Amino acid sequence: MSLLIASVHGHVPERLDGVDLLEIRIDAMENADAIEQLPTLLASSPIPTIVTCRSISEGGMFEGNEEERVAMYRAALDCENPPRYIDVEHEVLTRHPLLLDALASEHTDIILSWHSTEGRPADLVQRAAAMQDVNGVAIVKMVWRARSIRDNVEAFQLLQSRQQPMIVICMGEYGLMSRILAPKFGGFAVYASVPGCEQTASGQATTKELRSLYRFNEINSNTLVYGVIGNNVEHSASPAFHNAAFEVAGKNAVYIPLAIPEGWEHLKATVLELCNAPSLDFSGASVTIPHKTNMLKLIDEADANCKNAGATNTVTFNDGTSSGYNTDIVALASLISGAKRVVVLGGGGVARAAIVASQSVGASVYIATRNTEQAESLATIFSCNVATDNMGKIDAVINCTPVGMEGGNSEEGNPAQALLPSLDIVPSMTVIDTVYKPKETPLIKQANEIGCTTITGDVMFRLQAVEQQKIWNP
Repeated sequence: MSLLIASVHGHVPERLDGVDLLEIRIDAMENADAIEQLPTLLASSPIPTIVTCRSISEGGMFEGNEEERVAMYRAALDCENPPRYIDVEHEVLTRHPLLLDALASEHTDIILSWHSTEGRPADLVQRAAAMQDVNGVAIVKMVWRARSIRDNVEAFQLLQSRQQPMIVICMGEYGLMSRILAPKFGGFAVYASVPGCEQTASGQATTKELRSLYRFNEINSNTLVYGVIGNNVEHSASPAFHNAAFEVAGKNAVYIPLAIPEGWEHLKATVLELCNAPSLDFSGASVTIPHKTNMLKLIDEADANCKNAGATNTVTFNDGTSSGYNTDIVALASLISGAKRVVVLGGGGVARAAIVASQSVGASVYIATRNTEQAESLATIFSCNVATDNMGKIDAVINCTPVGMEGGNSEEGNPAQALLPSLDIVPSMTVIDTVYKPKETPLIKQANEIGCTTITGDVMFRLQAVEQQKIWNP
């Protein structure tokens, strides 16, 4: 079981529920202020503490000399309530080899740390070995900024080969995986921010997210790993839904965001590395924009819906075999039963699913995309129509673009106005938006004002997610 460390700048939060240790960062404090305030700070903490003075060179805010930093640490060690640990940077030992002797304490142990804000160094493994050879150290901590989620696999390998207690974390948008899965690989602890407080490092989850959303304390070496693959998954609702579903099912599994940049090479390299990673137990994933069509090239088997749409939104990995499914089609078909003429906005994987779903209920389909050639190509592939100014009576409009999505490139945009400005939305139409954050997108807001029947993206999301759970938990 890994410990959960709440990390804060220069104060003790009012609530530290479910937290094992409190890291008090003093690198932003003036030397005299830190020395004066440390006795009170350490005495007021309800849990054991770590005192850290991180240098600018390793991502912190301390600009003083080493004598000043040692003075602050000595002040902490001499308090009536000394910290459980102090954090000493490995690089400092190359200039001050006797530093650990100067900081020796009966009540306080050393965390020997190294941080790179620029990325993984070429000598990562050698650094790990050198740090574990240092005498008088309780815990070795290694942190670097991840270039992609593949860096997390290297973090796990370091943990598996450790010779003593280790903390290994990847920072930044691609590093969340290393924090969530630390218990699976025997990491000593993970640092997290406190809700309502400033992060002390890039990419930190909050203590609440780790404990509640990802069930951090229940993760172990046998936990199966699932996730959502996409290039904008930070705000995805999938982790909340699927982790709750796994908990209800009593399944030892965790579902996490897996950010992969756009492009076939990024997708291929990342998915293959995750599948081949020893002990990761990567078992399945949801697939979202922009990888739904490319993912189909990677899997060994595809169901009829995937083949018909040329896209997959759900994959499983089991005993070296990968399988693909398309639960978007199942969900959309249930929402448009009875429709006769449907306009599909967009040309990606969701749009392909919408076309197949519409045709499965007997509707004629009209496609509108930003690129006329793309619309014409889809019309040829699926034997349907390019949207024009004269389509007759339309029953349903389905937005399959990210236009209007929170955190996207066009949060305030309306896909109908952008892709098919000649479309006259009238009260008799059903308007479906596959974007679920925000719930009321510009398109849904317009349709509601007109008096249309509207189906928001959260409805679509839940339907397809339920189908995914059926696949992962047959």
